Amino acid sequence: MTRTLLGAAATVAAVLAFARPAHADDKLDVQRMRFVERGEELTVSTLPPGGIGKLFDATAYEALSSGIASTVVIRIQITARDANEPVAEQLIQRSVVYDVWDEIYTLRLDEPGGSRTFKVKYRAEALKWLTAIDDLPVARTQVLPLEQVFVLKMVVELNPVSRETLAEVRRWLSQGTGGGIDRGGAFFGSFVSVFYNPKIADADRVLRLRSQPFYRPTP
Repeated sequence: MTRTLLGAAATVAAVLAFARPAHADDKLDVQRMRFVERGEELTVSTLPPGGIGKLFDATAYEALSSGIASTVVIRIQITARDANEPVAEQLIQRSVVYDVWDEIYTLRLDEPGGSRTFKVKYRAEALKWLTAIDDLPVARTQVLPLEQVFVLKMVVELNPVSRETLAEVRRWLSQGTGGGIDRGGAFFGSFVSVFYNPKIADADRVLRLRSQPFYRPTP
């Protein structure tokens, strides 16, 4: 069964707020996103305009061809409206490195459903794979009661350098991804702090996103 969830204002598409990076006084901009139930999973997609592509400025985009790996870490929480306690959490890591001799980009995606590694020819294509949010599983529907209003919060980091952060990413990914709340530990414990104060994140660039309220209507 597939059905699109409703926004709290009875719109079909949920709308996410989009933050410019790295400034604590940045105000959240609005970005459209769509939530869809697919069987027992809730998936999310970004809708144009917007997306997490704003994580990459011109310098970061050029760096994709430097031969040095670029890594994107995406942390997601779903909470009840006006609350910080998560009912579901998810983590995605995506990385790319350019082979300057073979002129090819090798990507690795660690996300719900497992890991995969593949190659693409063009830098723009590599960027698309790093930043696409398209039917991404973010929660099990059983943790989202019907008619209860939720919001999705997201922190996206480019090239996090904290050893603690990278160790927590590896730990989470090694245990599998299922949108649960029992494996976040200190890593997800810091989510709220980074979400409200991106300056404390130890990364090249940081984006913060928050959805407008959405809910699962009674069938």
